[in-house]
Amino acid sequence: MIRELTSWEVVEQYCEQILAGEIPACQMVVKAVEKFQNELAIQGTVDFPYVLNHQEAALACEFFPALLRHSIGKWAGLPFDLSPWQLFIHYQIFGWLKPDDTRRFRRVFLSVGRKNGKSSYCAGLTLQLGTGDGEQGAQVFIGATKIDQARIIFQESNRMVRQSPFIAKHATVHKDNIAFHGSNSFIRPLSSDRPFDGLNPSAFICDEIHAFREHQRPFWDTLTTGSGARTQPLQVTITTAGSETSLIYHEESKYARGVITGDIIDPSVFAMIFELDKDDDPFDDGFNLETMIKANPNYGISVSPEELQQQITEARSKPSAKYRFDRYRANRCVTSVERAITADIWDGAAGELSDWQTADAVGFGVDLGGRDDLAAFGMVARFPIGKGRDGIEAWRFEAKAVCFIAADTKRDLNAEPYRTWIADGKLLVAEYVVTELRERLIEDAMALRAQYIAYDPHQATLLSEELEREGFIPVKMLQNQTHFNEVLLEYWQAFSEGRFKPDENDLVLRWCALNMSVNRNNRDAAMPDKLRSADKIDGIVAVLMGLKALNVSPSRTKGSLVL
Repeated sequence: MIRELTSWEVVEQYCEQILAGEIPACQMVVKAVEKFQNELAIQGTVDFPYVLNHQEAALACEFFPALLRHSIGKWAGLPFDLSPWQLFIHYQIFGWLKPDDTRRFRRVFLSVGRKNGKSSYCAGLTLQLGTGDGEQGAQVFIGATKIDQARIIFQESNRMVRQSPFIAKHATVHKDNIAFHGSNSFIRPLSSDRPFDGLNPSAFICDEIHAFREHQRPFWDTLTTGSGARTQPLQVTITTAGSETSLIYHEESKYARGVITGDIIDPSVFAMIFELDKDDDPFDDGFNLETMIKANPNYGISVSPEELQQQITEARSKPSAKYRFDRYRANRCVTSVERAITADIWDGAAGELSDWQTADAVGFGVDLGGRDDLAAFGMVARFPIGKGRDGIEAWRFEAKAVCFIAADTKRDLNAEPYRTWIADGKLLVAEYVVTELRERLIEDAMALRAQYIAYDPHQATLLSEELEREGFIPVKMLQNQTHFNEVLLEYWQAFSEGRFKPDENDLVLRWCALNMSVNRNNRDAAMPDKLRSADKIDGIVAVLMGLKALNVSPSRTKGSLVL
């Protein structure tokens, strides 16, 4: 019979494999392992009085398989055996002790790609801190920006309680509270709606700190500074990468990186960051998929190699998918502003347009722009291409725009490319932009028998009223992420599947499209933005609005417009 390795032996083996390159690891993980090895060598000295207590560490690691069961997925009902990387973390959190035999670590920062079991690990950790930490009156809080996010870990803890007969007999479970009456302890989820003054947490698990914004700092401060009466409080931050708007995340991440590299000496902080290194390019044809272990230590366990490969393939031709992959799978920080479409993708899709009189429907959108912006209306035609595998009608789209610029603009209309566009009739110079745009819009919409026209109510209310008098149906579309996100996703999806054809002769629309980036909010929803302030995107914005109008337009063969 083969003897199972002890938790310490697994930790030792993990370190050896990382340092030998047998397990692909990013620089941060390698440095974290080197730091651990260095500390082992100097433990118990005057300069480093901390000692790794193997008995305490082993007992803490054994808590998971002995008392916890997985509650969902293919492992439901099976003992919760920690993965080697989790043992490396857990062994240190509970094993390193101060001279007074309390825990050395008071703060933990973990950054790892999605679907690596972080919620399950944190759920088990909350139960251990609430029941097996020797803390009377333990108050364990799970914090997030939204209560639904905080409940993800809490509900997993709830399910684990029900799966564990030993823990269940000591616990009372309510909607947002797990109480342990023997020790007068509890576990609760909290959100950042208010700071919750007066709390005395023995432990605080913060989920997805990248979503925290400045107005949520009071909540963060309350839970990270309210443990003064505790002998060994623990704050655990676990997250995926953020964007440049994730200020609290960047503060914590920068500090954690400094601790790992030794640039910051703080023995009370433990940090692990799993990410692809800067030079790793998952979108290169020569990329070794196993390199994804760097950001996904549960690769091949809870992280499917096949799913990763599928997402990489999609991301190569779909900017939104690349953004999501870089952030959530490669676990690398991204900017909330990203390029929407590249020149290669646009030019590969552009072509000669069909006869739009045969289109299933045509949608229009209007972007009046500002004084020195372009003003434009966009048109999108929809054509059926049969039914997909799901039995739902599939469509292809064609798009073009009509763009105007004021005759008294501050821009030099004799400069290129404006001069050529104006001479070729691609950009229309107007004395009265709104008036001339309205007349051309109505003329073209009638000729194409369009019915729905999207507009911005903050910009074109009077125009919408006139369109309504002419028999059209105006569609309100505010300029924000809520209204644009779904349309942008459809735009990218159609491009990536070869179902979106812009007019190859519409050079102004091409310019606008290549100028367009997208800006994401803290819910990851996107809207159009400019790469630079001097760039103009009005033409492509109008096309996206036309796509929105098209989404509510009935088919001519099914609705009131019959060919």
